[in-house]
Amino acid sequence: MGELNKDEANFLKPMCVLLLFAGLRIGEVWALQWKNVNFKNKTLKIERGITQIPKFDSEGNVLSRVTVVVDTKTTCSVREIPITDIVVDTLQTWKEKQTNREKTNKNVTAELTAPSSYVFSNDDGSVRTYSGCGMVFDRFKRRHNLNKYNIHFHGLRHTFSNMLFEMNENPKVIQQLLGHRDVKTTITVYNSVDSEYIRNTTEKLNEKIKEVQMYLNDQKRKEDIESRKEDLISRMTDEEYDDLLMQLLEERKERKRKKEEDMEM
Repeated sequence: MGELNKDEANFLKPMCVLLLFAGLRIGEVWALQWKNVNFKNKTLKIERGITQIPKFDSEGNVLSRVTVVVDTKTTCSVREIPITDIVVDTLQTWKEKQTNREKTNKNVTAELTAPSSYVFSNDDGSVRTYSGCGMVFDRFKRRHNLNKYNIHFHGLRHTFSNMLFEMNENPKVIQQLLGHRDVKTTITVYNSVDSEYIRNTTEKLNEKIKEVQMYLNDQKRKEDIESRKEDLISRMTDEEYDDLLMQLLEERKERKRKKEEDMEM
């Protein structure tokens, strides 16, 4: 996030914030319209995404790919999700910036902030493409020496889900936020939590096992003491048993007396 704050290269920061803190698919981000953003209720309505349709020649070779807006991947992908303050604030700032560009930038030929406009549209109002955004992102990473970290758009969505898993959030909740049809996808693909989290989880389990073992050992000690007491009593004569009772009563009186003295002080 630090490098994105330094970089004034247009749409990258708000786009990455949506991936990282709302868990959207990159195609859902590009197809998002301003009417899908509810600043008052702090929600996003995800209805559509973009995909690429290939064009072939007579021999079946791909000549080109056309970017089009389509319905989201599944009915589960159509969703309305709450968003964090950082997403709200970032989108509000981005909308203000786009409003200003409409008024001051002669290259802008479309209304960028109308309800039906794409949140991250090109200056002519068209939807962005994978190749165009990819090139901008690659230039950004080269400028800031980030290529070695293998950062990509989809990886930011993974990071979002991993953060929720590390907060011990319910997988069904994460499934709905990500728009998965099957919770198995959420659990098996999107929870590549780091080794430190796994170690912490194991340590918690280890502590719980120790607690159980200590409790069981304590119970066993108590049972052993009771058993020895019963065995000892069974071996006593009547006189010895009476002497023991008198001793215990005297000790009890002494403890009570000391307690009363302490309270008076």
